[in-house]
Parts: sequence; structure tokens; C-alpha cells
Amino acid sequence: MTTPKSYLKEPKQNRSKASLERLLSAASELLIEKGYKDFTLQEVSKRAKVSIGSIYNRFKSKEDLIRLIQQRALESLEVESAMVITRIRRKQLKLRLLVPEVIAEYGNLLNKYKGILRPLMEVSAVDEVVLAYGKTHAAQNIADFIQLLLECKDEISQPAPERAVDHIFKVVYAALARYLGLGIMDNVSGEGDWEELLDDLSQITLHYLLGHPDNLKE
Repeated sequence: MTTPKSYLKEPKQNRSKASLERLLSAASELLIEKGYKDFTLQEVSKRAKVSIGSIYNRFKSKEDLIRLIQQRALESLEVESAMVITRIRRKQLKLRLLVPEVIAEYGNLLNKYKGILRPLMEVSAVDEVVLAYGKTHAAQNIADFIQLLLECKDEISQPAPERAVDHIFKVVYAALARYLGLGIMDNVSGEGDWEELLDDLSQITLHYLLGHPDNLKE
């Protein structure tokens, strides 16, 4: 993935670094709590116990502050995703067991980060920089999990395994995103039981990739 632009001058003194971390932590918390619409630098200043002037000395605008929050959040998600994928790969599972494991782990990652992903998706509607970086990261993240499933492509009954896995995993993402309220209205999110959703998506995926019900037996 392309290295993102730096939106601030990195502090060199320990006191300045601590102040910056406090600022970013407060800003992230407020973005999660209030969403983008009600996010203000005044409240960030109050919670982080730093002056507005200090914020503007580090960032040109509120937008640059949010862009840095996005970078850090998605970099953290990327690291966790890599750890999850490595852990699953080491189990060397057959597709029948691999699919539920991948869908559960991927879903739980999205669930863990939904608090920050929701407001960032709000921002993406008005900030092309946030939109572009978010799209690039999401596409790469999905591609990494798709590649993990394709390590069992010899077990897939579909004539074009790569296309089949790509298609069904995007369906899985859409269902998870709907449940978690990522990019959609809140009144259609959170319907039903989370664990049942993960299980249903696993069964749907297996039926699509393996075909005959006998192939679903462990």
C-alpha cells in the first residue's frame, strides 16, 4: 500500500510527543462518541488539555487532524489483520473449516473497529482524501483475506475459483457492513444475532464454493 502523506510535523521532544498522543487520543474518542457532524476542535482542545493554538501549530486544519486519525486507525487494523491471517494460515485448515474461521475473524475485526470506521465513512462523503485512502485500505484488506481462502482453491467446485471467492467475499463484507452500520443508516443495522450472522454467512459461502451438500461435511 502507498505510504500516506504526513499531516503534521513530528515532535522531537518527549513532552511534545506526549502532548500529541493525548491530542490524538482525545480527538479519536470524540470522533467515535459524537460522529463527524458534531466533532469540533474546541472540544478536542478541552478534553486533551491543549490550546487551540497548539492544535493549529501541528495541523493546518481539522481535516488534516482527522486524516491522521484515519491513517493511524487503519494502520492498526492492518497490523491486526496480518496477525490474524498468519495465525489462521498456520492451522493449515481445509476449506470446510477455513471459511468459518476467516469469516469470524474478519467480522470480529470490523466489529472491533466499527466505532472509528463509522465516523470516517461520514467524513469520506465530503473528503476525497479520506475516501481514497479508505477505499484503498479496504480493498487491500479484503484482498488479503481472499488470498487466504484461495490457498484452498483446489477444493472449490466453481469453474473460476478466483472470481467465485472474490464475489462471495464481497457479499460477506456487504452483510457485515450492514449489520455494523458501516456506511448505512443506523436504523437498519444491528438486526439479529451477531454469531448467527457469522454462521449463516459461513454456510452460504461454503454452499457457494463447494456446491454439493455432501462436500460440506467435516
